[in-house]
Amino acid sequence: MRSRRVAPAVALGLSLFLAGCVMPGPGDNPQSSETGQVAEAAYSIGDYGEAARLYELAAARDTKSVPALIGLGKSYTALGQFSRAQNALIRARELNRRDPEVHNQLGNLALQEMHPKVAIEHFDQALKLDRDNLTALTGKAVSLDYLSRHTEAQEVYRRALRTYPTNFPLLSNYALSQVLSRDIGNGIKLMEELLRDPSHGDTVRANMAIAYALDGRSRDARTMLQGMMSDAEIDATLRHYAAAREAWLAGKPIGFMIFQ
Repeated sequence: MRSRRVAPAVALGLSLFLAGCVMPGPGDNPQSSETGQVAEAAYSIGDYGEAARLYELAAARDTKSVPALIGLGKSYTALGQFSRAQNALIRARELNRRDPEVHNQLGNLALQEMHPKVAIEHFDQALKLDRDNLTALTGKAVSLDYLSRHTEAQEVYRRALRTYPTNFPLLSNYALSQVLSRDIGNGIKLMEELLRDPSHGDTVRANMAIAYALDGRSRDARTMLQGMMSDAEIDATLRHYAAAREAWLAGKPIGFMIFQ
């Protein structure tokens, strides 16, 4: 995200899925594949600059390596270097239009650039190739919530949950979608359950801050954000959420305010 404001966990969930390990294809150069594995490890710990450097090496060794190009695309997206990301992903698509991950990363790039309608088109392309693709389902639902099309988003979430019924990010994203569509009681209840998860619970805190803020529980929202950012950033975030609450209470769509 370009802003220092905390990205909601729905976005974190999307990034988690789109950062899935890119496996080498049968024609990939073994040396570039090994480099790609190290690059993926760097990406997984948030060292996006090092990941990009290593993926550049892998791509130089094999200029037709789709996994290396996908890795470049997602690394440069994470770094906010959107033009470089797009160049890599377009080349990957030229090489293999049948790889759902290419379309997923193009969708993620469009979403990071705040073009949710374009993102949906890319995720739909991935779903044409793999109807149960978890990344594409998650990305499409997030994009629909961005557009405040919450009923449609929740249909996609429920579709995904039929195949992945216990998936943590899906459930967290679904809960936030419920909150945004004014089913705030069920949304908060689900989030509070997810918070008890010993390995992933903390990742729902940003979504809970949004939910509590929209529910007028600013003190609880502040508690959720503590330890995630500075006091000044918390104050700015809560002011933003207060403005979103005002619009939300007036019956206005606020998806774009939450995901910007």
